[in-house]
Amino acid sequence: MPADTSFSMIDFSDPETRYLIDYANLKQGLIKHQNDFLNKNEFKNFLKKDYLGCPLVLPLGIKFFDYKNSKHIFKISKNKVKKFIFASKSNNYVGLKIFFKYGEKFCSDAKLKKEYLKDFNTIINFNKKLKLLIKRNNAKFKTTSFQTRNIPHLGHELILQKLMKPYNKLFINPLIGIKKSGDVKNHILSKVFNYLKNLKIYKSKMIYAPVICNMNYAGPREALHHTYIRELLGFKEFTIGRDHAGAENNYPPLKAMKFVKKNQKRFKINIFYHNGAYYCEKCKKIVIKGDCIHKKLISISGTDFRHRLSKNILFSYARKSLQKYIMSLKTDLFNL
Repeated sequence: MPADTSFSMIDFSDPETRYLIDYANLKQGLIKHQNDFLNKNEFKNFLKKDYLGCPLVLPLGIKFFDYKNSKHIFKISKNKVKKFIFASKSNNYVGLKIFFKYGEKFCSDAKLKKEYLKDFNTIINFNKKLKLLIKRNNAKFKTTSFQTRNIPHLGHELILQKLMKPYNKLFINPLIGIKKSGDVKNHILSKVFNYLKNLKIYKSKMIYAPVICNMNYAGPREALHHTYIRELLGFKEFTIGRDHAGAENNYPPLKAMKFVKKNQKRFKINIFYHNGAYYCEKCKKIVIKGDCIHKKLISISGTDFRHRLSKNILFSYARKSLQKYIMSLKTDLFNL
C-alpha cells in the first residue's frame, strides 16, 4: 500500500478523536450489529449478547458533536460494563477507564458538527482505499490479515511466515486509531513493517496496510469485533492469537481464541488460530506451540522485549538487524 499521509490532520494524540473514528467506522459499515452509536436499549442488548462484540457509545461533551437537540441521554452502569464487556474484576482496568473517561452519561442522537466533516471524510476515504486495495488483491491472490500493536519479535515473525505459506499476500493490518499508553506509536509500526517487507523472505508477499479503527482492550469480545471488521473490509482470512486484544493480564490465555471458535457460525471469514510462539530448548529454535512434541518451551516475553527496546538493549529472540534499525531511529517508540 503506498504511503498515505492524508490522515495526518487527524489528531491521534487527542483521546476525544476516538469518537470521531468510531462514528466514521459506523457510518462506513465497518462495525457489525450497529450503524450508529447505541441507545440505552441497544446497549442493554449488547450486555446480554456477548457475540455482538464491542458496543460503541458516545459520551456527553465530546467536541466533535452537537448535543443541543439531543433527547436520548442515558446512564451506563460501570459495574455492568466491568462484568459483561471487559470481564474484569478491577476498576482500574485500562479498557474500563477508557470507556468511562468522560463520565457515565451517554447520548445516541448527537450530530456531527459541520466543521469536522472534513476530518470525518478523511477517515472514510483512508479506509475506502484499503477496501479497494484488498478487493484488487482478492481478484488475483488469496489474502490474509494480521492484527498487531507490537514491534515483532522472532515468535511473531514465525507466525507471519506461517501465514504466508498457503497465501500469496499477507496484509499487516493494524488498527491505528486511539490506543493506550505503552502501545507502539503508529508511525513506528509503519517504519518497522516497511523495513521487514523489504527483506528477501517477505518481499512481494507482505503489504503494510493499516485501518483507522480504535482499540478497546476487550479481549474475547474484541477478538470477535476484530474478526467482523476484517470480514467487512473484505479479507479472506484473519488470525487470532494467544491473548488477542487483551491488556494487563486481564484475560486467561486462549480465552479469546475459544470465544471466537465458539461463535464461528456467525462469520464467513477463515480464522488462523495459534497458541503463540516459544523457544524450544530441545529443537533449539522458535516454534509455534503444538508444532513440536517437547515440553521445555521458553515463553518469549513481549514485555521484556519492549523494555529492552526502550533501553536500547538487544533482545535474544528478535531479529538483530531490525533492532539495530529501530535503535538508529533515535526516537520514542511508545505512546505516553
